Amino acid sequence: MRISTGQIQLSGLNRMLEQQAQLLRTQQQLSTQKRILNPADDPAASAKIVGLDQTLKVTEQFQININFSRSRLELEEGVVSGINSTLDRVREIAVQGNNSALTNADRRALAAEVSQNLSELLGLANSRDAGGEYLFSGYQGHTQPFTATASGPYVYNGDDGQRSIQIGTNRQLAVTDSGTSAFREIRNGNGTFTTLDNPSNTGSGIIDPGSVSDPTLIDGDTYTVSFYTPTTATGSLTYNDDLTTPDNLDYTLAINGATVYTSDEADATPINTLDDLAIEINNASIATGVRAHVDNGELYLTNTAAPATAITITETMAGASDGGLDSMVGYFGSNLDGSGTSSVTRTVEPAAEFYLVEDSRGNAEAFGRYTDGGSIGFNGIQTNIKGGPNLGDQFVISPSLNQDVFSTVRNLQDALEGIGNNGTAEGSTQLNNAINRFFVDIDRAMENFNGIRAQLGARMNALDSQQSLNEDFILRTRETISELEDLDITEAITRFTQQEVALQAAQQSYTRIQGLSLFNFL
Repeated sequence: MRISTGQIQLSGLNRMLEQQAQLLRTQQQLSTQKRILNPADDPAASAKIVGLDQTLKVTEQFQININFSRSRLELEEGVVSGINSTLDRVREIAVQGNNSALTNADRRALAAEVSQNLSELLGLANSRDAGGEYLFSGYQGHTQPFTATASGPYVYNGDDGQRSIQIGTNRQLAVTDSGTSAFREIRNGNGTFTTLDNPSNTGSGIIDPGSVSDPTLIDGDTYTVSFYTPTTATGSLTYNDDLTTPDNLDYTLAINGATVYTSDEADATPINTLDDLAIEINNASIATGVRAHVDNGELYLTNTAAPATAITITETMAGASDGGLDSMVGYFGSNLDGSGTSSVTRTVEPAAEFYLVEDSRGNAEAFGRYTDGGSIGFNGIQTNIKGGPNLGDQFVISPSLNQDVFSTVRNLQDALEGIGNNGTAEGSTQLNNAINRFFVDIDRAMENFNGIRAQLGARMNALDSQQSLNEDFILRTRETISELEDLDITEAITRFTQQEVALQAAQQSYTRIQGLSLFNFL
């Protein structure tokens, strides 16, 4: 086989170029410390690296989201802490305002401070984050959540949304609380029911906020507590007609000047029970202002409204022609005759000796003798009334409703400004009742904000936990990418040395072969 000089030179040159290319590639690997310089070096590993790198960038974005979320939650936690401090101060003012030694000027000063705290509370509710978005407006981040009105309820302009942010592959975390859940969805009273006094009460009765004795018996109805006084009523009307002269004796019962019932001895079906008598009295209650209740064989009366007045009961006999020989005994025990006692009027003093609890349909739920501070229990509800309520005074027990915290604070302001400054005993009692309601309402509001604060703490703990998981994932992913693309330095240096020696040998051999031309021997 004949090999030309040109062929030898070309082959040697190609081999040197190949050696140089391999040496250059190894040199580039050493300088970058990467095994894979382009996808062609290892297509399968390159594809894995692209996927892992994309996953790594997503997880790093999760870490950025976590830092943003932590900042947002810490800001909200600070706002909630400020709200609790404001409510604490308002509660202290309520304690001061309930002191009977205060003057009207003192209470007006306290009301002015409550007004300032109310403005501060509104400002906190309208707090913004570093990006200028409102914390408590739901999804409406650029809409101011709360605006004040002159005297009515505060207006909520946001929605009930709760914004969340992605902090892990399959995990989102709420970074906001809506104004509804934070400020508006607060049950008044004890959370199940609330107790209210009638503003027209004239007695000194103060009702306790009450508690739930048996949740299974709570039926969500509204109840009225009113007060009654006992009477000497019987369930019968007796006639004693002498019959010397044919008569038709008749009877009239009037209460507070209004006729309640009439009958005569010819009446075939006169009322003959206390229950029937109570029905007649209650049917005429609009005209008389008096209601009746029967319990355990006794009839009790009450005024339908305050201020309570003495109840006058008048029993009259007519139709007698035989003088004192004709007589009768009325339902309230009046001995009537035809001579000089044909009409008897008696007065029932407005002393609240018994209480009656009625549901919204007028059905009696509980009845008993009233004692100052004594327990009143029925249908899973337990409460008590202290002081001296008058006949005609009423208290209402109704299901708890949502009441925003602004209304709770404003109720205290109104009580200190209005009820507390009328200078009457009734006003003092109404103020005590109003402040008692405020205490239970404000405690519910503070309980709600403490719950929010606990949720914020739980979310921040979740952020810390997820951040740690993301850091571990990032570390493992980088380790996997390193295993795929990083260079074995020892192997590469050894290979570089071998390639360098091979290139030097190729160069030296090429120089030697160049000198083997036939022209050198001619």
